[in-house]
Amino acid sequence: MKINDINNMSSDIFINTFKDIFEKTISISVLSEKKRPFKNKDHLVEIFFKVFENLNLEDKKIIINNHPDLGNKLKINNDLTDMSKNEQKNAGLDNCSKEEYVFFEKMNKKFKLKFNIPFIYAVKGANKISIINEFHRRLENDNIENEIQESIKQVKKIAYFRLDEIIDE
Repeated sequence: MKINDINNMSSDIFINTFKDIFEKTISISVLSEKKRPFKNKDHLVEIFFKVFENLNLEDKKIIINNHPDLGNKLKINNDLTDMSKNEQKNAGLDNCSKEEYVFFEKMNKKFKLKFNIPFIYAVKGANKISIINEFHRRLENDNIENEIQESIKQVKKIAYFRLDEIIDE
């Protein structure tokens, strides 16, 4: 989609198109829409990121908690946004063996127990092995504030990948 097309969308279509850039957080799309017209793709990305950065930490944690568990078979098949579903599918998480699904469930639970947030990882270009390695690396972290900052960094990477996929310019 070209930036000119994005600038000419109705508000409703814009908001619907961009509502899941930050997982299940339509408010970022609503606030970003008010900043049109965008000069180019970089300007649009900058606006979305500024809106996100201006959120307080509690609102950022809500967005973190909106993200699904990686490798959760039931959610992949039923409960994900289209964007999350495609990302997990492209990383091979939709065709895990029974043992792999059990492993991911165990790792997700362990992560949530330790940090009280889901494991967030921008899986574009990743595979099951790299995701498992990242789980192990991040579970070694003992500082919850560092993990929250890492999760925020991953949320932004996911948002960038999603915007990049939508915008051709």
